[in-house]
Amino acid sequence: MTTSTYFMIGFFTFFVIHLIGESLIIKNKDNKNGLLIRYISKPLLMPLLACFYIFDNSSLDWWVILGIAGGFIGDVCLMIPDPKKTKRFFKFGLISFLLGHFFYIIALILMTDFSNYQWWSILFSIPYILIGVIVYPRLIKHTGKMKIPVTVYLIVIILMGVSTPLLWGNNEPIGVILLMMGALVFIISDTINAFNKFAKEIPYERLYTMTTYLLGQFLLVLGFLYAI
Repeated sequence: MTTSTYFMIGFFTFFVIHLIGESLIIKNKDNKNGLLIRYISKPLLMPLLACFYIFDNSSLDWWVILGIAGGFIGDVCLMIPDPKKTKRFFKFGLISFLLGHFFYIIALILMTDFSNYQWWSILFSIPYILIGVIVYPRLIKHTGKMKIPVTVYLIVIILMGVSTPLLWGNNEPIGVILLMMGALVFIISDTINAFNKFAKEIPYERLYTMTTYLLGQFLLVLGFLYAI
């Protein structure tokens, strides 16, 4: 068993452990065991994923590593308690995730050979654009003072999704498919989280958000590995 496989197993182990913790918190938001599991497991997830990428890769892309780092910092910021509802750490987390998406976009563009770009692949961008068109008007009316940051974030994450089909024609198809799936699942995760945060509380939101978020991150990283 390779070193990268151990880190992948560690990632999915803490993935499940984290979801168990979130389930306990859903039943009782003051559940000490659930909170302890959250604060131990969540900061470990992105570092484990980064190690999986590093040890399974002979040619590291530092933009991908920076993208994972953006997720790590965002994860930490969003789990910091905010009893006064200042949304200070939420804003820091939003910026970190935004930068993470931006770094992924750079990695995707640098991997693209535009001289061999397959123009028909633009059709694969339609689902991401449709999500943006459908979600934006329904979400933005609830965001108040956060309207501009949320708009910018939504544009960037949709651009991240749109950037994945660029790789068709000059990269391994399985890697491109994984990247497209990862971006789509990531967008779904952020959409669920945003509606829960700004519009209406969604039952079991943390389970839906974290499952799709972690799965999306893993698929993206796996896609970067296979697309080379």
